[in-house]
Amino acid sequence: MARQGAWRIAAAYAGTVVGAGFASGQETLQFFTAFGPAGSAGLILAVLLFSGFGVRVLWLGRKLNAGSHRPLVHWAFGPRVAPIVDWVLTLFLLATAAAMASGAAATMLEQYGWPRWLGAALMTALSAATVLTGLRGVIRAIAFVAPLLIGSVLAISAYSLSDGPGIAAALAWEGRPQLAPVEPWWLAGALYVAYNMVLAVPVLGPLGAEARDRAALAWGGALGGIGLGLGAGAIHLAVAAHMPEASRFDIPMLYAARGLPPWVPLAYSALLLAEVYTTAVAVLFGFAARLGEESGPRFRAAVIGGGAAAFVGGLFPFAEVVGTVYPLMGLVGGLMLLSFLRPWR
Repeated sequence: MARQGAWRIAAAYAGTVVGAGFASGQETLQFFTAFGPAGSAGLILAVLLFSGFGVRVLWLGRKLNAGSHRPLVHWAFGPRVAPIVDWVLTLFLLATAAAMASGAAATMLEQYGWPRWLGAALMTALSAATVLTGLRGVIRAIAFVAPLLIGSVLAISAYSLSDGPGIAAALAWEGRPQLAPVEPWWLAGALYVAYNMVLAVPVLGPLGAEARDRAALAWGGALGGIGLGLGAGAIHLAVAAHMPEASRFDIPMLYAARGLPPWVPLAYSALLLAEVYTTAVAVLFGFAARLGEESGPRFRAAVIGGGAAAFVGGLFPFAEVVGTVYPLMGLVGGLMLLSFLRPWR
């Protein structure tokens, strides 16, 4: 039972982060690949932080019986500061839903030639329909898809490295720090984890509250962090092997796959859309759960309104969204994670 619960938690954790964490290759390019060899050290740091803070958030969710991120934020910041942080995090969840709509729009534009508005509309509509089923529907959708996504990312990245420029080209890439939103490499790695944890907390908190077994929490958080690190590392190497040309595209992994047989880019574009979907569902649920009780009228209104706002945000270029929104989220997320270790009060 504990083992089954751990895998379910790990899959939900990884599935929540995968879309905003590394699916397109744009995220790993800016936070890791830009630093060349030092990017690998940043990835190791990220795995340790993902695992450690994943367990911590799950444990706090269990302790506080959290139904959203709000109890965790109030525990960490106290009654005066918590409302400010709470609303900032809520807005960041909405901004990430817009980023996922933008990522879907860029994928459909670069791979299929579809207009940007159509890709954004399809992603927001599908995500909103899933979120309206409630937390159990959200977790079921994420946990079902996530293991397949991680495995497929590893397989396609390995295929790209074996049939393209290869691992030697990836390791020879010296880096171009001006592509990164922040320097040095260790700060970029820490901000990468911090912005992704902003997305994970609204799901991990309630998931920890539902779990009955402490061992499942510990193993689930640790395995989720390791899975995220493996996926990000595979994407990092695949993109690094095609630098600097890959940096000119919104979706670098689609560029990296273009030299492979025609079915590979098509398969990866479908995979990417599935990854974006899991994160979009998670963040839209977190946004709606903060504004209203699950299945209530305010919750449903928040889902529909949030989906509409995400559609508008999805019309902006994906690379610009990643380079501006995610570092800001990382700063706030870093403060939040430190407060989970040592509360302000």
